Order: sequence, then structure tokens, then C-alpha cells
Amino acid sequence: MKIIFLILFLSVSCLLISLPYASACTVWGAAGEKVKIKGTVIAKNRDNAPHLFSSPRLSFPVNGYKFFGLYDIEADGFVIAGINEKHLAVFNASVTSVPKAKREVAKEDTTERLLMTFDSVDAVLLRKDIFEESHPAIYLIADARKISVIEVAPDGKISIKQTNNGALSFTNHYNSPELAYANENTSPNSIARFKRINYFIESTKQPFEIDDFISISEDKAGRSNNSIWRTKDTSSKVRTLASLIISIPEAGLPEVYVKIANPGEKEMIIREKLDFSIWSKKLFEKDSDMLD
Repeated sequence: MKIIFLILFLSVSCLLISLPYASACTVWGAAGEKVKIKGTVIAKNRDNAPHLFSSPRLSFPVNGYKFFGLYDIEADGFVIAGINEKHLAVFNASVTSVPKAKREVAKEDTTERLLMTFDSVDAVLLRKDIFEESHPAIYLIADARKISVIEVAPDGKISIKQTNNGALSFTNHYNSPELAYANENTSPNSIARFKRINYFIESTKQPFEIDDFISISEDKAGRSNNSIWRTKDTSSKVRTLASLIISIPEAGLPEVYVKIANPGEKEMIIREKLDFSIWSKKLFEKDSDMLD
């Protein structure tokens, strides 16, 4: 499995340029007494059109932190979600309740910028101006001590929730009352998935661990288009293409679980401890010309 992971990474350019985009999805996370480890656990199921393939990669920015990311390889390589060498994770989701013309107005990939620049949730929240400049989207950011959800409206207004002892979740519409005005076209599907993910979070009494989130990510019982793992049906062109689940302990290495379900390809599952120093060393030894 480690060999597969490294082969995937050897093809990555450290000067990757990504587009400011975010896909539909279900995102959730837990911290404090809600998790079994001393740390946090976060998850994202990525939903989009079947031709938008997903790829796990390691990036070496010239100016910034190294990070592991899940990329959309069919749309010029934008970052869907990731975690950097400081163990700060950033997941995103599009807000489909906002008309498409208002969503596609970004000038940079905010997720990539956050991963390259910041080392903690608190450090990110000191720079709220970054989100005010973002396209309409919802972000989950997490480190080993805290998770936060930042909702960004089309006019740049933002709403922030954070917890070090609880759970947070979202799908593809704004949940904060102060941004409800921006939900022009909330889909029944987004509402159904939001209720479903919260059902799993609220009905589970024991603290979560990564295996619990993996099990939730596989849910198909809520009908094909309203489950956490969505399968394409005649009423929708969207399906689940990937899962990324990360356990971030206060001490030790994060554990990363990735499931890639690109249409027409065999499903691939990767589950490893994320040690940037080892991966970096192997990459530099074998492919130092990548950085020339």
C-alpha cells in the first residue's frame, strides 16, 4: 500500500497551479469528547459529475507548507481537500443554493492557499479577510484541537462556527441564520443529506474513531441520491467520486483514509499514517529533478 501511495506522488509537480473551485459534497467532523482519540476526526465525501476524476497527491510548494491533497484531475487540478505538514486540514464544498453565475467568481484557490500558509485553526481565523475574498463556499478547517466551519456568502459576508468539544457538519447550503438570505435555490438533496449526516452524528453515543467515519461514508441506505455515498440515478448526473477521512491526534502522525471511485476504474483504497518527512525524503532521493 505504501508503494502505491508513493507511485501516485511521484507524478506530481511541486509547482501545481489549481483553479478556485469546490465540488458538491457532505462534510463532517468531531473533536474533544466526541472522538475516541485525543484529537479530531474529519471526513468528506466528494460528489460531482462522473467525468471529474479524483486523485490523491503530495504537493511541494516553493513558498509554503507541503501538503497532501485530493485533487480534481479533470478540471485543471484544483484542491478539493487536504492536510499540510503542520497537521492543519482544509475541506471545502460548493454552495449549490447560490446560482452558478455567482459561485464562479473566485480569483484564487482558497483551500490551497490555506494549506500552504497556515499551521492551525486559530491562525486561519485571525485572517477572516481571506474568506471575505473567497467565492461562495463552505470550508471545514481542523487541527488536533479544534474544528471550524466557515460559510462564505456571495457578498463576502461570513459566518463562523468552531468547537473543541463537539461535532460540525454541512452539505451544500448555508446553515447559519445570518446567511439564510443567500440560499436562493436550496435543493431537497442537500437538505436530505444534511439531515442524514446529523442523524448519524447525533444517534451515535460512543466517541467516534476513524473506522466509524469510514462506515458513515459508505452509507447507501438513504436512496441513491440522498445517501452519504451517492450513486448515480436517472434523476441526477452527480455521484460520489471519493472519500477523504483524516484522524488528527494531538501526539503522533495523522491517519489518512482515501477511497477513490473514478468511473470506469477499479476502486482504490489507501489508508496510511501521514509522515511528510519520510515521504519527502524518498521523493527527493528518487526524483530530485522534480524540483528543478
